[in-house]
Amino acid sequence: VLQQNSSVKLWGWADGKKVTVTTSWNNRTYQASTDKDGTWLVKVDTPEGGYTPYSITISDGTPVTLSDILIGEVWICSGQSNMEMRMMGNTAQPIDNSLETLLNAGNYRDRIRFITVPRIKDVQRRADFKKEKWKVSTPETTIDCSATAYFFAKQITETLNLPVGLVINSWGGSRIESWMTEETLSSIQGIDIETAKSSKLDVRNRLGCLYDIMLWPVKNYTARGFLWYQGESNVGKEKTYVERLRIMAELWRKEWGKRELPFYLVEIAPYDYGEGISGALLREAQFQASSLIPNSGMVCTNDLVYAYEKSQIHPCQKEEVGKRLAYLALNKTYQYGSIACEYPSYWNMSIQSDTVELTFHHADEGLSPWKDIKGFEIAGADKVFYPAVAVLVPEKKTIRVHSDKVKHPVAVRYCFHNFQPGNLKNHRGMPVIPFRTDHW
Repeated sequence: VLQQNSSVKLWGWADGKKVTVTTSWNNRTYQASTDKDGTWLVKVDTPEGGYTPYSITISDGTPVTLSDILIGEVWICSGQSNMEMRMMGNTAQPIDNSLETLLNAGNYRDRIRFITVPRIKDVQRRADFKKEKWKVSTPETTIDCSATAYFFAKQITETLNLPVGLVINSWGGSRIESWMTEETLSSIQGIDIETAKSSKLDVRNRLGCLYDIMLWPVKNYTARGFLWYQGESNVGKEKTYVERLRIMAELWRKEWGKRELPFYLVEIAPYDYGEGISGALLREAQFQASSLIPNSGMVCTNDLVYAYEKSQIHPCQKEEVGKRLAYLALNKTYQYGSIACEYPSYWNMSIQSDTVELTFHHADEGLSPWKDIKGFEIAGADKVFYPAVAVLVPEKKTIRVHSDKVKHPVAVRYCFHNFQPGNLKNHRGMPVIPFRTDHW
């Protein structure tokens, strides 16, 4: 799948000095010259997307024809294991609704196509890979596709009625530092460059390695935007994550040659990281980063875990994650203004005696449920938090919080733990982003 209505890059290697590229949709011929290494690159204009298959003929004297090419929407899907997690699931970690999705995958043969960048242990920058090819959606192929990415594409193609191409380059357990260059990271205070690029670290965590072997081979592939699902391996490093994610997004946009390509990220799900609130702090950092990165947004996943998944870092509700990413893209990128994509977030609080009243962004039509709201805590000046009773005030679209154990409250938290799913949502079903009113 090539990006519609664009000037897309085609590139490769040739023995001759001249290369011609002919595109069947407009019968135009483009010419390119090879450099000293035999590399060539050309930009070709693409039409409006649709389901008509096209071909491209490339020749340096000996022609090669690429056939069954569709024009549509292309997205780069990166991150760590929750992006990598395939439709088949992991051992004892299934994907909800995967069987039905696989049974119907053949119906999307001309609607969803994907290519997965293969993982290698070499640390040297690579310009190409040969193991993987583009795949069309079938039960046999989709079982190996990133579940989050596939569900995203399924919603996008159903709404836009256009083919969707996915370029999947993710690696489980990877840190954000591995997806950036040494030059870029050197501009950030507080990073030990020598330690970060130590050969004692495995490939997925060594500074710049995944940038070189996973991102670099596809950096010329023209796309509509990026989907990013990573953060678990940076838990405990929340103080540096905000700036690094902002700079990484800036770096990737620079490589793709567009300063504000959409960049949509997924909040890491509730998980038991042990004592403390390290997971909550990383989620807070993700939300902060999404507000700093232009043309971006974050999917909240606080409600997308089951109780039994407390010690399971790969929750199975990937269909909803993919859909929520699609809602962001449909609203912000494709201008479907009626599709909700913003999550209620803490705005302000006022204290009246022993009760705190909270207001929220993106809750103009109110919140729900009306009873049994879960996840709130309240504390006084002693900084000790107690479970709180939360009551909806429908006419004001606010939440009032109190606890008999806190007579003089000063702070409120909502689901601000490593694992604490909540149930408070706005009227479009978008969950409230976990928050704290304090900075303790």
